[in-house]
Formats: sequence, C-alpha cells, structure tokens
Amino acid sequence: MAGKKRTDNKGRILRDGERQRSDGKYEYRYDYAGQRRSVYSWRLVPTDRNPKGKRDDLSLREKEKAIERDLADGIDTARASRMTLNELFRMYMGHKTKLKEKSRSKYFELWQLHLEDNHLGKMMIGDIKKASIQKFYTELSQSGCSDSTIRMFHNNLLRPTLEFAVDNDLIRKNPTKGCIEGYAGSRKREALTRKEQQIFLDYVNGSQSMKIHLPMIQIMIGTACRIGEICGLTWADVDMRGRCIHITHQLNYDRINGQMKYFISTPKTNSGVRTIPMTDQVYRAFVKQKKLNMMLGRCGDYELDGYSNFIFLNSNQRPYNYKSFNYILSEIVKRYNEEEQQIAKKEKRKPVLLPAISNHILRHTGCTRMAEAGMDVKALQIIMGHSDPSVTMKVYNHVDQERLKKEIKKMEYVI
Repeated sequence: MAGKKRTDNKGRILRDGERQRSDGKYEYRYDYAGQRRSVYSWRLVPTDRNPKGKRDDLSLREKEKAIERDLADGIDTARASRMTLNELFRMYMGHKTKLKEKSRSKYFELWQLHLEDNHLGKMMIGDIKKASIQKFYTELSQSGCSDSTIRMFHNNLLRPTLEFAVDNDLIRKNPTKGCIEGYAGSRKREALTRKEQQIFLDYVNGSQSMKIHLPMIQIMIGTACRIGEICGLTWADVDMRGRCIHITHQLNYDRINGQMKYFISTPKTNSGVRTIPMTDQVYRAFVKQKKLNMMLGRCGDYELDGYSNFIFLNSNQRPYNYKSFNYILSEIVKRYNEEEQQIAKKEKRKPVLLPAISNHILRHTGCTRMAEAGMDVKALQIIMGHSDPSVTMKVYNHVDQERLKKEIKKMEYVI
C-alpha cells in the first residue's frame, strides 16, 4: 500500500521535495551538483495570501518552476545567491586580459568611486533586478553625473559585467537591459562646415596671441589624427623627405592612482599603427612649426617613457594634452564670437558665430573633408586608424545638401 501523501495545513497535497514547517512556511528541497539546497516561501501557490507582516515574495511553486528551468539549462542560481556584484566585477576584470592598463585602472577607479560601497555593489547578483539598476542610475543622476557619464558606466562596466554572469550560467538574463532608456547620449559632434572651418582658420591666423597654434590645428585637420597621436608626435616620427607621418604611439594624460599623469601607450586599436602621407599644406605646417619652436626657444629636451623631441610643446616645454588644447580651442571660439558680436552690432547685421570646437571635432572635420573630396572609404579607414569600417562609413552618411547637389550633377549626362 502506497504511503500517505503529505499535506499542508489546508489539506492540500504536497509534491515531492515540498514540506510545510511548523511556523507555516513552505520549503522545497532539491539537489544540484550533488549538493542539497532549499528555497522557502510563505505561499504555496500564487493565489495564496501572504501572511500579515511577512515580506512579499514569489510562491513556492513559482520558485520550483524557475529552479526546474535553471537546472535544465545549467544555471547555477545557488552560486549567484552567494556572489556579490563587487565580486563578479573583479572576476570579470580578471578575464579581460587584453584590456589596456589605462582602461583597467580607470574602470577600477570608477567602480570604487560609485559602486564599491553602494548597496547595489554589495547585492548578490541573483537578487539584482531591473529596478535595482534603474535606482542606481537615478542616484548617479541626482548626484550630478551627466547622462553621457551614466551611459558610459552602463556600456563599459555594468552591462558587460552582468553579461559575463549570463555567459557563465550564473544568472538567466541581464537585468541591465532597457535601463539606459531616458538617458540621452552625449551631444552629437558635428564636423565644421567649410565656411566655419575657413572663418576659424582665418581668425587664428590673424590673431597675434593665437597664431602660434595655427600649424598644429592645420595638421590636426589635415591628418585627422586623434589628439593623443598628435600630442605624442616626435620629430623622429615625421619623415619630411618622404613626406609621411608614422603613427606608432600616443600621449595620454589621465588619472592614475588618484593623480593626473602623462604616459605613452600604443594607439587605441591595432589599426591605429599606420603611416599617413602629407599634403602640401601639412608639410608646410610642419616646416612652420619647426621655425616656431626655434623662435620661441621650445626645445625637445623633455623625455617621457623613452620618447623625446616632441613637436608640439607649450611654454613650460611640455607636450600639450587633450585638456589643455581643448581649453585653447574653446578660448579661440570664445574670443572670436565676442569680437564678431561687437562688429555685427556696429554693422547692424546678424553675427556669424562659431560652434563649440574640440579636438575631436577637428578630427571629424578632417575626416569629413577627405570624404567630401571623394577619398576611397578603405583608404580613409586606414588614415583614420579605424578598426571597424562601419565607423568610417558613418562619415559618408552625414552628407550635407551642398555635397548632395554636387553628387546628383554627376548623373546629368548619364541619363
């Protein structure tokens, strides 16, 4: 005769592994990888009422169903219930063996600043829900972090860390999915139009205090190099006879162990190591820069990580960095716009103002001019040092009306 089935205090038959404790709480016991594990709930089925004063939770049967799915798919929920997000992050970073030391240091610094002591960082990864992530992003926003900073944190740190847990069968799905909606990306960086570029260059050339920056600006536009590559250029990298520039490294200025430091690193990607031919204008700009250095007494004695004889030096005989040159560019635009507004007021016309200009906008401007000139997309990809051709193609997708008119005229004698 079969044994009598176990029931709960309501007379309901309990399944194998289920039991009701003396305090009324339900327990489900199961085996995972040879280990005995248990889950609990105050409710047997979803329609049961939660006892007064007890934390609302899934019913036991709902938890059983999730466990069955996890066991079938090899999801280790028990391990996830014992691992904090901070521990998972350290594990994830330990597997990022090809990450550059600069990025690794930056990621750890950001994590320590915003998450190490935060409630989210101390949560068990199996308990993290979408609402947990959204709450954290709201806290970041309220503390003064910009939308672009939050998006960076999401894309570079939280999302890939939790995706690592998904890939290693610790959790079923990534709770960060959809959490970044509502946080706008950084303002789209537009290239200067031809008119804006000419106004900008003419103003720099005519300014006694800013004219010394003209060669560097011309080279930045003429090569479309990254600012770190430009600041790191030494005269040994420039072949004036062969009229080409060898990009093999870049100069960085970033926070390392709490202090801002200069250091040399390889280019951003493997495609960043490249040789760029000079245009006549770029060649003349290098000649002018060499004369400026001699006239201003800016010699190349400064040495950094084995590199010396840097081309672009400030008054302290140190190479420029992205922050200092961005400041110079913003000052140029500020002065021009102030003067232009005064002149326009006297002449009773609308002022022709320049937009904000950064190092990256000069690179994007140079790339756009090359695309407008009809440069082959593969050649442009090599010059830009893009590892992904889709990044280069985005330049071709931003076609202004003037260029559209020129392109459509090519059809005039074809049809």
